[in-house]
Amino acid sequence: MTWKTTFLFMVLATLVVILVGWLTSIGILPISQMINYSDAGLRFIRVWILLAIAIGLIVPTITFVIWFKYPEIRKIFGLYLLVLIIQIVTEQIVSIWLPSLVVIIGTLYTAFRVWQLWHEQQFIKSTDFVERGNFRIISSVLWLLLLFWSSNLIMLLTLSWPSIL
Repeated sequence: MTWKTTFLFMVLATLVVILVGWLTSIGILPISQMINYSDAGLRFIRVWILLAIAIGLIVPTITFVIWFKYPEIRKIFGLYLLVLIIQIVTEQIVSIWLPSLVVIIGTLYTAFRVWQLWHEQQFIKSTDFVERGNFRIISSVLWLLLLFWSSNLIMLLTLSWPSIL
């Protein structure tokens, strides 16, 4: 994964979100402007957000800090955290204009993140820059993140998308 690929994705995702938001706001796309979760869905989302903070933000941040002296690991988790922070900021800004765009942003960024994590998992398997014990820990963290964000993508497609369509 490179800075160029990451930056290009963020620019394209932003352009897609602006286009979808504009088409939705003028009534061309049949997307609700609000997210219409049921009470049970809303309770689930609240718990899911706490899991996302714990697994998706805190665990990789700790990994980033502990293995900061390894440039390859710093790059892997630095790019991961950059994309996650840009997603969070984008969702906060856009939700003021059109709350339902959070679902679209979440889907785009989660799909990219799954690809990013898979790519990095393959990268660390093909290199020997980390001692064996550290490799297992880094690989385990990447697998945990990959599992969580893949689950998040399924949740978005089954719970969130129906709430805006």
